[in-house]
Amino acid sequence: MAWWFSVNSLDVWTVAMILVAAGVYLSALVATGAVLFRLAFPQLPEHDRRHVARMGVLAVWAGIILILFQWPLEAGYLGGGNIAAATNPMLLGIVFEGASGTRLILVVTGLLLVQAIQLNNLALSKTANSLSLVGVLLVMLAFVQVGHTVNTPRLVLAGLLIIHLMAAAFWVASLWPLFHLVGQHYNHGNTARILTRFGQLAMGGVGVLVLAGVTLATLLTGGLTPLLTTAYGQFLIGKVLIVAVLLLFAAANKWRLVPAFESGDATAPRRLQRSIALEVVLVVVILLITAVLTRVTSPNG
Repeated sequence: MAWWFSVNSLDVWTVAMILVAAGVYLSALVATGAVLFRLAFPQLPEHDRRHVARMGVLAVWAGIILILFQWPLEAGYLGGGNIAAATNPMLLGIVFEGASGTRLILVVTGLLLVQAIQLNNLALSKTANSLSLVGVLLVMLAFVQVGHTVNTPRLVLAGLLIIHLMAAAFWVASLWPLFHLVGQHYNHGNTARILTRFGQLAMGGVGVLVLAGVTLATLLTGGLTPLLTTAYGQFLIGKVLIVAVLLLFAAANKWRLVPAFESGDATAPRRLQRSIALEVVLVVVILLITAVLTRVTSPNG
């Protein structure tokens, strides 16, 4: 199959680029999603608010380190995949002066700004909110500077990707705070309200995530045949199938496990945590596939 040929032909340098790219995606989604989570739940207890803040700040600096590491990796790739090329000033300059350099600047600037809301632990001020939202927008714009959304119609593809990423960021960044909340043995009523509220928001977010993703995939591949016959299409199908499994977990949480938690079922917290942990694993797999899609394959095969 086309996807197996693509994977089987990977060298060590390309594998490193894929892993770092997946790390950048995860860090950026968690950092920006933490802002959206904080805004969606302004009345979080102080302990949980600080927990989200720590997660967001950690993701910010992990993302900055990884995006900076990605710079020499891309320079090395241009020079044949070796350390000498990765440290070559000319190749580093070529990468920085291109779209990858623009993305790097946007990501670093955006991630620095998103911390405003997390460092303001006492209240959600308008200034902190505005700075963080500008940061979120800059990070989202960074992801449309390179990759397959630069093709025509660029504005439509970029818009769909930004919408897709915003919904994904909120979902991904919510997983760890919810895992932590469910494991607490105090303030059961507040946790139940947050879970219910998240379920309501997630319903709309999942719809946006899927609709934007499917539309984007259709525009990129151009039809059913390339979806089935190219490595890009086959990886995309794999990603969609894993997302479908992820949605099944989310549905089970909303319709079965959260009601059980609200009713005081003693086993519900552990079952919810197990379900959320599996969602985290699936998210990591999805991001690895996404990194392969953007680094190894292309919609035209």
